Amino acid sequence: MLITDSIIKPPGLVYLFPQAREEILFFDIETTGLSPKASSLYMIGVMFFDKEQDAWHIRQFFADNYKSEPGIIMSFLEMLGGYKYLYHFNGKTFDIPYILDKCRKHGIKPDSHCLSVLNDTSGIYSIDLLLLVRPLKKLLSIQSAAQTSLERWLGIMREDQYNGGQLISVYSQYIQFKLVSPDKAPELEKLLLLHNHDDITHMLDVCSILSYRDFFAAGNNITITDIAPRGSQYINITFRHNIQIPKRVPITKPFPSSKEETIPIQNIHLDIGKNTAVLSVPLFYGNLKYFYPDYKNYYYIEEEDRVIHKSLAVKHTQAAGRQETGIKYKQAAASKCYGKKEGIFIPSLALCQPENYITQFYITYHDKICFYALPYETVDIYNPFWENYVKLQLAAFINTKAK
Repeated sequence: MLITDSIIKPPGLVYLFPQAREEILFFDIETTGLSPKASSLYMIGVMFFDKEQDAWHIRQFFADNYKSEPGIIMSFLEMLGGYKYLYHFNGKTFDIPYILDKCRKHGIKPDSHCLSVLNDTSGIYSIDLLLLVRPLKKLLSIQSAAQTSLERWLGIMREDQYNGGQLISVYSQYIQFKLVSPDKAPELEKLLLLHNHDDITHMLDVCSILSYRDFFAAGNNITITDIAPRGSQYINITFRHNIQIPKRVPITKPFPSSKEETIPIQNIHLDIGKNTAVLSVPLFYGNLKYFYPDYKNYYYIEEEDRVIHKSLAVKHTQAAGRQETGIKYKQAAASKCYGKKEGIFIPSLALCQPENYITQFYITYHDKICFYALPYETVDIYNPFWENYVKLQLAAFINTKAK
């Protein structure tokens, strides 16, 4: 078994890990096939952070002969024993099951800590980057969630030009050269080590894509800096954020369709920059309804298309002086128990939480899209309405379909 160590250059893209970096171990394996029963494990690469040197290190356990497989696995498990979190790319589906299968084959028994990390299904201790990035793929217009595709989306070009499948024959040739042409083996060894090296080091760059998850999370601290109309149909809300975004991303999304198909609602636009973002929201001018939840306490007056609380019905009749003509009170149905408001409204990708106490307006009962009335002080960036509204939209972006 050959062991190599190296310090990598600081990553060009920064990600603020939720865990302490010195508690994180990255890993990636190289094999001669997909099935652990019909192929060999010839390399495990790991990456860890040295707090004293303030740098990431790579260590590669390489099988320079066909007998090294058990030693590689045990060396990896010894490393894993000192770390709390394990990062990988598609490791849940491939790397981890492969290693566990090889452990059973060689009679290797990982200790309880290693087993708990490798068998973690919660995503807390065993973190699969592919599973975290995949929900962002459509939203960010990423064509493929393969690691090399993510690297290209970030503008990263790796030195390694091979994929894992192509290197299977390279490793086979390397073993042959070790026996018959030892002088040719080092060049192939370099290619094999480089591929694994780039796979692991660029995981750090791929981690930066997780910044978009943090951007859309409820805990993202934002500060409204400007509110301005964009013509008569849209309003632009500019805000600062504290997330280190790797690249600017413009996103366009449709609002949920209204049951009232004759009333079209324009798309919402979000332009995410490195320090600021702009949310561009269409305006709705007209008359909308807000529905009372306790409809059983209301009467519906059909002639006037409105409701009145039962406790006020008698007073209303007397005040109107219409005791003799009579007012036709009907028990209000949920779909008829509403008030009306005319004004300027903005649509929402999602409903606000009940504790926010923001009145929601609708075009029709149980519609898929709701609206909020614009505050009278539209340009007041300090009105808490705007921060609440933006955070509500951001949280909904990641849970709705991209256009």
